[in-house]
Amino acid sequence: MIPEEIHALPAMELADGERRSSLNTAVIAGVKTVTTSLHRSYLAESEPLPVPGLQRLVGPGEESLGVVEVLEVTLVPLGEVTQEIARGEGEGFDSVQAWREAHESFWRSAGELSEERLDEQEIIVVERFRWVTEHAQVLVPQPRWVGIVVTDDYSMAPDRDTDPLIAQLQLLGIAAEPVIWHHWAPAREYDLLVIRTPWNYSSRAEEFLGWLEQAQSLLPVLNSPELIRWNLDKVYLRELEDQGLATVPTAWADDAAQLRRGLNAHGSEWVVIKPTISAGSSDTGLLRADSASALALGERILARDLTVMIQPEIPELSEGREKALYFIDGHHTHSIAKGALLARGGGLRGGSYQEDAQLVEATQAEVAFGESVLAAAGRRTGTPMPLYGRVDLVDSAEFGTVLLEAELFEPALNLHLAPSAALALARSIESRLSEHQAADVMVG
Repeated sequence: MIPEEIHALPAMELADGERRSSLNTAVIAGVKTVTTSLHRSYLAESEPLPVPGLQRLVGPGEESLGVVEVLEVTLVPLGEVTQEIARGEGEGFDSVQAWREAHESFWRSAGELSEERLDEQEIIVVERFRWVTEHAQVLVPQPRWVGIVVTDDYSMAPDRDTDPLIAQLQLLGIAAEPVIWHHWAPAREYDLLVIRTPWNYSSRAEEFLGWLEQAQSLLPVLNSPELIRWNLDKVYLRELEDQGLATVPTAWADDAAQLRRGLNAHGSEWVVIKPTISAGSSDTGLLRADSASALALGERILARDLTVMIQPEIPELSEGREKALYFIDGHHTHSIAKGALLARGGGLRGGSYQEDAQLVEATQAEVAFGESVLAAAGRRTGTPMPLYGRVDLVDSAEFGTVLLEAELFEPALNLHLAPSAALALARSIESRLSEHQAADVMVG
């Protein structure tokens, strides 16, 4: 399109002044793909609603910056505004409530609302659009597009990390969206893929690993797929122990005979039984070693062709004194205690997996222990420092400080408790993304 044709298009004017400039920048970067407005304002001004089609994006001086294509215009009751709409605004909203508070404030400042509180039936005009790069009238920066890998129920599961992370990436001018791994055939549409909460991987591990291999062949993936493949099966704990790291004493059983020997070694003591591939404490129990239920759980795990882990009960764990230390690019950011999870006699406390995450302080010795775990994992796999990692440990009176798990590809990061960690993670992603894009330019 020539400039005259663009200038003849209907105008898309987003706010005014400096705010318009920042929103326009988000549109051009692909971060902002939604704008919302009050239906009552169109009625008050007797203006027609926008319609799908081409519009010109207007700068603060009324100049034409380029073309957007409006894909859809819908009328949505305020109470039905979704996180997808809030995210599409591209302004770093990590919740619908944050979107609502910001927009009510803006509409009041613009004189579109008085001090009355909007009810849930207030009609909101939602425009979905895309920036048409080929008709840009300004210099367009290299797009930065990141996929955050989740599973299909992430918004209902206790995933409190994805939305805060995407919000922080948006504030850095990086477009990001959730990617349901088993609904998305790997393609080159993203510049970077960040594996975060594919929490159903444990029940479909072979499928997940095949998907991961395909994704790796097409685009950069973090954390490193080599590290993920190693970390997916808890037999990695044996290898870390071989490198001198203290772990919980564990009997490993690959068949019925090993299972019985492992249980018999504990007599009538309480033991933790779990599979080497699991998430959310699935098929994990705190049981008497000589009980029929302990043997049955072990046999059920073996029937899934998985290795059984048999560990003594650690009183400090049963008291909820486990700590999870989080690291971003190797730097410790925060720590939590998540409380005791396993009920004596089998099952989970409260009947379901529910972490009671609370921020706690980690000692220098604990941080150093976590750093040594990350270093050992890197040596074993030949991979660089992971983008993120979680090291679960407990200080045991009997065994000292021991490693429970090193979760290096799908831990809950509890970013809602540590907003600074969300920003740190977003900045680290930005840094890794810049490195990959620079490498692509050199290769090209």
